[in-house]
Amino acid sequence: MAVYMNLKNELKNEDFIERDFEVPFNSLELPEEYSSKEDNVKVHMFILKEKDGYMVSLSIDSNVQLECGRCLKHFDMDLKGTSNIFLSKKKPGKEQELHEDDLITEYLEDEEKFNVSELLREEILVQTPMKPLCDENCKGICPICGADKNTNPCNCEEQQKEKERENSPFAKLKVLLEKKK
Repeated sequence: MAVYMNLKNELKNEDFIERDFEVPFNSLELPEEYSSKEDNVKVHMFILKEKDGYMVSLSIDSNVQLECGRCLKHFDMDLKGTSNIFLSKKKPGKEQELHEDDLITEYLEDEEKFNVSELLREEILVQTPMKPLCDENCKGICPICGADKNTNPCNCEEQQKEKERENSPFAKLKVLLEKKK
């Protein structure tokens, strides 16, 4: 169930509008690894009518359950933030040079049927890190025994390195150096 807004009609007699509403999290068509304990995403939207489009200030308040990229445990990440987006009615030319302002510009296909859900979906995807971490200092899992290093530290990797040093062709040089001393 996508949420649409008729910007042309809403801002016919006003220079700006301000709305608070909630959108069902599962209606945003996020990738399947995204889930939330909360049913809805709380949204505060401020839209200012400008000459060539609309300036949108979008604040979201929700959370998302993610899997840590190091230890593979699930954790909750708060999604709270404000984004500013300019919805332009003008499409750029093919050979137009991009400017810094174009980084916050989206091109509005239909101002009478503006898809708010799609904008929310994009903002949630942008706000979640590519490699989420449950903690900045997460130690991850041991690649040898599979233990969670945060709760069950092991020395498998040190043992593995020691075995590699002993089996190295250069280990014989160490013996020669010891004999020389």
